[in-house]
Amino acid sequence: MTSRRRTVLFLVTSYWAHGELAIATEFARRMAGTGFHPLFLIPPTHRELIAASGLDHQVMIPGAGKLNRIQLRDIQHVHRPALVVLADFMNYDFCDRHYGLTRADLSVFDCPVGTFDNFSWGRADAWLDTYGFKAKYEGDITLDGLAFRLRPCPLNNPVDTLAGPDVHPYPLLESVDDVPTTDRAEVRREIGVTGDRPVVLVTGATWQRMHAAYPRVTNFVDASHTMLEQLLTKLLRYADVVAVGPQLVFHDRVPDGFHPLGPMEPGRFRRLIQGVDLHISNNIVSVSLHRLALSGIPSVVLMNSLTKRNGRLRWLPPGGPELTDFARQVVADVDYLYPCRMFPVGWHRFLRSLLADNPFSDTVAHVEMFDEEGALATIVPLLSDGPRRDALAAARDTYLAALRKLSDVDTILRQVAAA
Repeated sequence: MTSRRRTVLFLVTSYWAHGELAIATEFARRMAGTGFHPLFLIPPTHRELIAASGLDHQVMIPGAGKLNRIQLRDIQHVHRPALVVLADFMNYDFCDRHYGLTRADLSVFDCPVGTFDNFSWGRADAWLDTYGFKAKYEGDITLDGLAFRLRPCPLNNPVDTLAGPDVHPYPLLESVDDVPTTDRAEVRREIGVTGDRPVVLVTGATWQRMHAAYPRVTNFVDASHTMLEQLLTKLLRYADVVAVGPQLVFHDRVPDGFHPLGPMEPGRFRRLIQGVDLHISNNIVSVSLHRLALSGIPSVVLMNSLTKRNGRLRWLPPGGPELTDFARQVVADVDYLYPCRMFPVGWHRFLRSLLADNPFSDTVAHVEMFDEEGALATIVPLLSDGPRRDALAAARDTYLAALRKLSDVDTILRQVAAA
């Protein structure tokens, strides 16, 4: 009975993104001393990351459904999990094409099976707008049959009063202390920053480049990158810029003060942020954005509310600014623009109600990527101390106070296992 009470199996099926793995490993690390023990079943692409974390794991075999089902039966026989957690139920429901696994295969486990519910699935009028259109596969996604939902905050609302008894909000991140500055000067030297100029960090992820099959989306992405390059060109007058992830801008010529560092493993990234004064992301779902914003680094999220269909250009309500000549020229060459909060997938409408009355929204500055003048006017004051930074810091304090009222991992595991 002891092993049955202790093992929690985390099923990770997304092989291209690290976000769901990060959410699961953050949760698993806090299981130390709880009497529960994490075991991960992961894609081979995540083998190095999970091995570096020191967490126990097994690896799925792409395209080998029979062998992967044998793995599930073996885990049930050897470990008899007390709980099974789908790292992302939306992804799991489509993993049969990659790993041959379906919901029916989970019946091998004699324990509650639940999921991380990263976006409070099932909110009223919150349909998935993917690349500007309602996702055709949305009707195939359901939480039916799952026994519990673990809701990480952010991006979920920690003060949601409508959550049911099977819903368990908890702080996504264990540590949200201020970023240490003990190695700040050395980190800045390693980057190549000279003098006292502020450092702006721009982050992106490899999965954000998986849109090549959609030419209309590619045109929108290219236009967005053109606007980002224009913004960074102007920011370089005030600060150095460090880019982590695939290089999206300045392909022809790398200007002075721009430092493309490429993809970066987590330990090096944690060291890098000691030298950073501001963070810019184009993905409000990003765990890195959440981590930096809640660790005291002023953060800006780029979004888009400018649409273009059939040659008609307009802002979503309540409207937007007059475009600069540069921005107007950029969008003139694009026949399709769509709203976006999670670049480049979209999810503008899907995330709208999740962010409404959500105190996390106030912890980051929101900037329209095609608002050339407004973006610069928002970001430049955040490079140094002042009222803009103070407002973000106050919002962070308010949000962290709400997080402290949530149940810890030990309490949640015991509640779910006892249900």
